[in-house]
Amino acid sequence: MNKSQMKIAGVVALIICAICIFVAIERYQNNANNVRAMNQFTGSSPFAGMLGQMEMKPVTPAATKYALVFALISGIGGVVLLTKGNNKNTLPQNFEQPVNR
Repeated sequence: MNKSQMKIAGVVALIICAICIFVAIERYQNNANNVRAMNQFTGSSPFAGMLGQMEMKPVTPAATKYALVFALISGIGGVVLLTKGNNKNTLPQNFEQPVNR
């Protein structure tokens, strides 16, 4: 893989990282909004006394956890690819190292 391909792959990996972060935020906010709506529904229901006064709290959904893991992996990969692509000390593709005999 040459340097320009490494840079392109690094940028793509960082874009995937950003998308995964946005997905994680959206999934968590969706869960929090659903819990808030359910709490409002049970509070305004005429059967609220029979159901009990249990207040639900939002938790982190599995989709959010997986999106964050993939974001971490792709972020690390993107940074590694970009740094290797920008590294000036690497040998060219056609360079042959001398053989000690």
